[in-house]
Amino acid sequence: MNHQRPTSPLLSRRRLLYGGGLVVVSAAASGCGFFETDPGGEGDGADPSVDKGPEAPMLAEQVDAGDLPPVDERLPVNPLVVEPTERIGTYGGTWRTAVTGEGDGPWMHRTIGYESLLRWTRDWDEPILNVAESFEVSDDGREFTIRLREGHRWSDGEPLTTEDVQFAFDILTNRDINQSVHSMLQHEGEIAELDILDDYTFVVRFASPHGLWRINNANVVDGDRLISFPKHYLENFLPENNPDIEDEAREAGFESWQEYFNSIGNGFSVTWNNLDLPTLNPFIVVEPLQGATDRALFRRNPYYFKVDPDGSQLPYLDEVRYDIIADEEAMLLRATNGEFDLHTRHFNTLENRPVVAENQEDGNYRILELDSTWHNQMTIMLNLHHRDEAVRELYQDRNFRIALSHAIDRQRLVDAVWNRQGEPYQAAPVPGSEFYDEEFATQYLEHDPDLANEILDDAGYDERDGDGYRLRADGGRLSVRVSIADPGPVDGWVQAMELVADDWEQIGVECTLDPKPREAFETEKSERDHDATVWVGEGGHNDALILPRQYFAFDFESHFGNSWATVWEGGEFDDPDDVPPPMPEPMAEQQRLYDELTAEPDEAARNEIFQEILEIAKEQFWCIGTVRLEGTYGIVHDRFQNVGGPMPESSVLNTPAPANAEQFFVDEDA
Repeated sequence: MNHQRPTSPLLSRRRLLYGGGLVVVSAAASGCGFFETDPGGEGDGADPSVDKGPEAPMLAEQVDAGDLPPVDERLPVNPLVVEPTERIGTYGGTWRTAVTGEGDGPWMHRTIGYESLLRWTRDWDEPILNVAESFEVSDDGREFTIRLREGHRWSDGEPLTTEDVQFAFDILTNRDINQSVHSMLQHEGEIAELDILDDYTFVVRFASPHGLWRINNANVVDGDRLISFPKHYLENFLPENNPDIEDEAREAGFESWQEYFNSIGNGFSVTWNNLDLPTLNPFIVVEPLQGATDRALFRRNPYYFKVDPDGSQLPYLDEVRYDIIADEEAMLLRATNGEFDLHTRHFNTLENRPVVAENQEDGNYRILELDSTWHNQMTIMLNLHHRDEAVRELYQDRNFRIALSHAIDRQRLVDAVWNRQGEPYQAAPVPGSEFYDEEFATQYLEHDPDLANEILDDAGYDERDGDGYRLRADGGRLSVRVSIADPGPVDGWVQAMELVADDWEQIGVECTLDPKPREAFETEKSERDHDATVWVGEGGHNDALILPRQYFAFDFESHFGNSWATVWEGGEFDDPDDVPPPMPEPMAEQQRLYDELTAEPDEAARNEIFQEILEIAKEQFWCIGTVRLEGTYGIVHDRFQNVGGPMPESSVLNTPAPANAEQFFVDEDA
């Protein structure tokens, strides 16, 4: 069944509506959610010594020259007021950070690309208003009435109105442009309806209750879909408005107008690469990431819709510069030399933490603690829908998976791979999550090779070949080839799996490691050609309900059953041989329960359904956890202000975006 793949945690309110007056968003954490966060200051308002005026000097100069309208004509009637984390800032300066190359676009989403209809508070407690001035949900959970801000403008000065929303809806439901209707606009196989009420108000209506749609509008990608397609610009690339578009597409090097359109306005990275595409983000591209060898550069949006408590237009910063540094060691050197203002990617490994810590004073920076929301640094997933029937039967044997788990010496992993940090942990919600279950988190963790051998003997795998490996009923070895993305999102996987392989060999299970580039890893996984994989344990905290990819076959990252997830989502296979075998009934029941969950408007009822899903995951033990760490870290330069203290680290939360980059500023005297 088609369903929306949700990407954000639940909130505690049935209704989210703010009316009249200036809407105020605090950049400081409230400290009252699942995560207690230290905003790093008192949030005590304006510095009386600062007289910065209503706009940045670089924009005031353009106004004086007649190149820009006055600031009050560039702001909405009701701009969003952002309370600073520590204090009112000053204008100017450049945020210095880095990316590894074109494939590192997610860091841009995490830093300057988070302008959805709603957004998450820094402590991940609840969604709050953002581009939306108001957001109402009907009692039956089917209708969502949203109002935009009158006078809100795209970065080129054109108004943002419901004409843009209608245009976006038409694009996202156009099968000539997209392979499928976007998940935000369909539910239970039915496409949503869009009603335009006036220039700023619209209604999205579903045929059945959609319990997660409001929540997903706080997500960086889902929540910005209806406000990411500026009609006045993109309509010129459609054949109904431009009869020459096919010729223009070919001249630009594309085979069709659809490919051309998607490359300039309908892709993951268009905001970072298309100089002409208007945006609502606080910074606009002036030196694109695509094709760059040195840096990508972004400059302030003169029509940005947020202000500080003084009424001064944000952002404070003039520019954001992403130096391109492909080598981790080079990035580490730049970090410890104090050449980054805020950075939390690639160099920040456990192995590097001591050198990062000891250079804080010399590098003029501090460590920013990030609370992990992962339940595992490395989850092991056997391919339960393997193409080989005999192998599939083995991997679907729960006793086999339990035996493999008992064979693993997790404390050795903690000591040898993760620098004596972390704890043995299964693929289960973590403490602090409302779904935490200690029994689930700790089952089958004991390192007990004798018990593992006993389980395998009792399961009928007591025969061995001349090399000491156990045999299946068909005479084949009990063997596992583990595919590893190298490099992957976590360092140390190959080293860790070398130790696990040794543990498995000790109980008569042959284990070979197969590290490979990420692209080859993804291809093999999608084609069901793998025996097993390792991956990070997402969905451990607030994101458990909306990212349950290791609790059942949920999406493409459910490596033990990703093709089953494709079937569930309504996907089709070009080759009949690619259609997976029937899934185990308990997993099918989990998918049915999740469909029921997404149609439930009541939060408490949704949570009860999810508990049922977790109980099945606990009983079936689909995948094997290894080690959980409590957090990671980044660095903040002493001159870089209003970042605040610890916060949750999650791709779902889009860390550090909820800290509000628009209110960061540079103080060279700090």
